[in-house]
Amino acid sequence: MLTDRRVILRNGVGVIARVLQRRELLLTRIAVDQPTLMVVRRGLKLLRAAGTETVIPAGGAAAIAGGEVFDVVNRPDNGVYAADFLVIDQAVIAGFAVPDAVRPIARALTIPAMAPDFLEAYERARAAVADPAAVPETVAVQRMREVLGWIAHHGGAFPPPVPPAIAQRIRALVAGDLAAPWRAAEVASQLAMSEATLRRRLAAEGTSLTDLVTETRMAHALMLLQVTDQPVATVAALVGYDSPSRFAARFRQRFGHPPGAIRDQTESAAIRDQTEPVPAPTPTPAPTRLSA
Repeated sequence: MLTDRRVILRNGVGVIARVLQRRELLLTRIAVDQPTLMVVRRGLKLLRAAGTETVIPAGGAAAIAGGEVFDVVNRPDNGVYAADFLVIDQAVIAGFAVPDAVRPIARALTIPAMAPDFLEAYERARAAVADPAAVPETVAVQRMREVLGWIAHHGGAFPPPVPPAIAQRIRALVAGDLAAPWRAAEVASQLAMSEATLRRRLAAEGTSLTDLVTETRMAHALMLLQVTDQPVATVAALVGYDSPSRFAARFRQRFGHPPGAIRDQTESAAIRDQTEPVPAPTPTPAPTRLSA
């Protein structure tokens, strides 16, 4: 099993990461923008949306359609919640021949227990993302399609890609450079529309550019806190905050918990972490907004 504490992206294939959490927390309005297979290793995961609750036990998985938003509870077992995820590239999904009897996944497909062969296929797919030098791209894509085959065996398939909403397009844009100021004129130019059209389209989706930039930064910060061991001050810098204390305040406002709570730190320990000198940030891919 791969245990790297980092986000690993292989273009044209997928993304992997491993989540550790030591305290049960409710995290609201978590967006999953890309088709994702989430596997719980230890503890229990709850996904809540539209008045329904999906329970994923240890040893189980959930195939989540892209463009979904959930309230998430990660429940530790004896102080440890562990999970990992595999984001499958849209081009791989588009090239997969879905059996006629299989229906598109509506929000999430629960797989209470993964068969040994399914788990082996999943691990091989993750290894293909992690080590491009050892696994040729054609083989890596085939391994991802084997995972899609197992998901189909359980009765679901990721829906074909659809044109993203304007908010999704902006989140993807911001994720590519979280530290940029992202003024309306630049965003409108990159999306080939006027500022007035941009404001009108965002208003129709019930959001604003300021809210989207902040939400994208906070979602990526949450992911970094869950899947890496980087200090809170480093995470703050990576998502565009020069002040760790201002980042911590914004994070608490968004999620209802200080950043240190994601790693089960005391309040004083979290404050010490936030005031440590910030090392030079290392590039971290931001292909999606996930919280496992």
